[in-house]
Amino acid sequence: MNVLTPIADGIPNGFAKRDHPLQPKAISVSDQPIQTNKFYGNLFLEDQKFPSFPQPYSVTWRNKDDGFSGLGISHTEASQYAYGPDPSKTPCEFYINPLGLFSLIISANEFSNGNKLSASNPRHFSVLVTLEPSFLSDGNITIPIVTGSAFISAIYKNLTPVFNSSIMVKSLDKSDYSGGSKYKVTLEDNKVWLIYAFPSDSSSFDLKTDSNRKLVASSKFNGLVQICKIPSSSVDDGTGDKTFDKYAGVYATGITLSANVSDTTGEYWFTFDKAGDKSKSPLMYALPHHQSTFGSDTQGSKTGMALQSTVKGTMIAYGADKWHLVEENLPKDVWFVPYPWNGGNQNNSREVLDIIRSACGKDVDFDVVTATDTNSMYASGKILAKYAQIALVAAKVLHIDEYMKTSIEKLKQALHRFIDNKQQFALNYDNTYKGIISTAGLEDPLADYGNTYYNDHHFHYGYHIYAMAIAGLLDPDWVADPQNEFVNALMRDVANPVEDDNNFPFFRSFDWFSGHSWSKGLFASGDGKDEESTSEDYNFYYAMKLWGAVRKDENMINRANLMLGVIRTSMNDYIYITPENNIQPEKIRGNYCAGITFMNKVDYTTYFGTDEYLKQGIHMIPITPISGYVRTPSYVKSSWDAKLAPIINSFSNNWTGILYSNLAITDPTAAWNEFVSPNFEDSNVDEGASRTWYLTLAAWMGALP
Repeated sequence: MNVLTPIADGIPNGFAKRDHPLQPKAISVSDQPIQTNKFYGNLFLEDQKFPSFPQPYSVTWRNKDDGFSGLGISHTEASQYAYGPDPSKTPCEFYINPLGLFSLIISANEFSNGNKLSASNPRHFSVLVTLEPSFLSDGNITIPIVTGSAFISAIYKNLTPVFNSSIMVKSLDKSDYSGGSKYKVTLEDNKVWLIYAFPSDSSSFDLKTDSNRKLVASSKFNGLVQICKIPSSSVDDGTGDKTFDKYAGVYATGITLSANVSDTTGEYWFTFDKAGDKSKSPLMYALPHHQSTFGSDTQGSKTGMALQSTVKGTMIAYGADKWHLVEENLPKDVWFVPYPWNGGNQNNSREVLDIIRSACGKDVDFDVVTATDTNSMYASGKILAKYAQIALVAAKVLHIDEYMKTSIEKLKQALHRFIDNKQQFALNYDNTYKGIISTAGLEDPLADYGNTYYNDHHFHYGYHIYAMAIAGLLDPDWVADPQNEFVNALMRDVANPVEDDNNFPFFRSFDWFSGHSWSKGLFASGDGKDEESTSEDYNFYYAMKLWGAVRKDENMINRANLMLGVIRTSMNDYIYITPENNIQPEKIRGNYCAGITFMNKVDYTTYFGTDEYLKQGIHMIPITPISGYVRTPSYVKSSWDAKLAPIINSFSNNWTGILYSNLAITDPTAAWNEFVSPNFEDSNVDEGASRTWYLTLAAWMGALP
C-alpha cells in the first residue's frame, strides 16, 4: 500500500493569512513552500554564513572572509572531534566537529571582489545553490547540494575555476582519466582530495598551483567539476581512485521518496534524480541505520568507501540509482491503551481497578477548560493530552459512564477553543514558508518556544492531535468538518506526505535521511538544526496514527507505523545509547543518552537544566503506549540501573513521576509500588500527566502488586 497520499488539499479554512515577520534571504521560489527545518536552512538566514550539513561533508558560504570567496567544503574525521568540557573525563558531556576548516573552497577568479549566494528549489533532501560574482557578470556556478552525496558537484558557466584551501595545499598531481580531467590534491593535513572536470563545450581545464592556498585554472570553463575526499584507508591501495573514477561524471540533483507498508513490514525507497552521465549510477553515502535496513538489492551496491558523518557514525558509499530500505516489526498492535512491552499481561484485578478508580474520580474533576486557557500551544497541548488520558481510562479501562461522560464533555469543550482558533494567540497560515504558526511570536521570536519561527511544531501539535484522537475515539459523532480541518492543518504543517502540495512543505519536521525530526526552525546556528526531546518527536507520529484510526484512514495509520519504525531504528543507533553502542564515540556512551543532537555536535544537556534526571527525563515525556516500542525494555533497564537508580531518592518533584512511568516499560511492578506509596505526592505528577494515567500505565504494562 502506497502510504504517501494526500491528507487534504488547498489552504485550510479557519486561519487568517499573513506574511512571516522574517523574510528569507536570497532564496528563489515560485509560490512554493520553503523548508524551515532542513540541513540547509542557514543558507537563507541571517548573513547566510553558518554551515550546512548535507553529510558526510559540510558546506559554508564565504564572501571575502579570511580572503576566501565561494563555497567551502569541510569534512571531519573522528580523530578531530573536540570533547568537553573536560576531555580527560569519560564519559564526556559533549563532542563537536571543529568549524572553519575548509579543505577546498569552490570559487572563481571573477570572485576576487566578492560573490553572491542564492538558493532555489528547496526540497526535502536537497537545495540548489548559485554563486555569482558580486558585480555584473554572465557567469555563475550552480551547486546541487544533496544529502549523502559522495561528490560536491559544481556546474561552471563562463567563469575561471579557483579552488582555495584554508588547510593549505601540499601537492597537486594530474592523473590520467578518460572523458575528462582529474587532479589529486594532497593537503597539509595529509588528507587527499580529488577534483574531476568534464567540459560541456570546447573549454579546457588546466589546473595549476598559484599558492599553497590557491589552485587556479588557466581559462574560463563551462562544464561540471566534482570534488570528493578519498578515505584515508583507501589512498595507498588505490581503491579510492578506482571507485571514484568509476562513479565520477554523474551526480544527484535530488532524491524522490516512495513508501509502501504491508502488515508489519514497511519499505521505502530513495530514488536519486541525476544529471551528467546518466549511464552511471550516483555514488551516495549511507548512515549506519540505512546500512542495517537496506534490502538485498541495495546491499549489492556497497563500495569500500567510508567517511565519518558529523554526529551519526561512519557512512558507507553505495553506487545505485535507488536505495531500498526495509523496516520490520512495525507497531501494528499498539493503539490507545498501554501495551505490556516486557512480556507481561494487563492487570485488571479488582484491587488494581479500585485504586485506579479512586485516582480517576479525583482527576475527572480537574478544570481542563480553565487550565488550557494559556498563551502557549505547547503548554495547553500537554494539559489537553493529560485530560484526554483521564477520559480514556474512565471509558476504556474502568468503564464508568459517569466519569466518561463528565470527562469527554469537558475535554471537547476545552478542545473547541483551539478548533475555533479562539485561544489567547490564534494560529495563522503563513504565506511565506507555508505553514501554521502561532501569533505569540510576532513580536518576540522566542515566545511559545519559537513556534512562530517553526521551532518544535511536532512537539506542540502532537499533543493537540493526540487529545483530538482520544476525543474522537470516545465520541465518534463529534468528529465533523471543523475538527477534521483543524487536525489536518496541523498534520500537513508538520508531516505533509506529498511533495507536489504547494500549500505545505514535504515533511517539514521529519528528516527521512536522518531518521528522526529536527526541532529548530528559522534560527541560524553554527551547529545546524537540533532536537532535544526525542520522545515528543515520536509522540507526534503516534498521535497521527491514532487520528488515522479515528478517521479509519489506513494510509495514515501505515505511514505513521513506518515512520515510528524508522525512528526506532535511528534513535537506538544514535540517541538511546549504551556502552555497547559502536556508532557513537566511546567517550559519550556512558551517558546512556545523546542529549541534544545537533547536526554538528552532541551535547548531553537540556535547554532548561543540567540535572541528571532532566537530561534523561526529557527523552521520556510523554510516556504512552508507544514509548516502549522506541525506548525498549532492555534500554530502559540499563539506563535506569546506570543513571537513575543511584539518584532517584535524592530529589522529589514532578520529574519523579515521569522517571517511574518510564521504568514501567521494563519493571511495571516497581513503578506501581512507587505510585501507590504514601510518599508519592501530587507534586510528583507532571502537569502533562496524572496519577490516573501513571497507575494505568503500570497496571496495563503488567504490574503485579
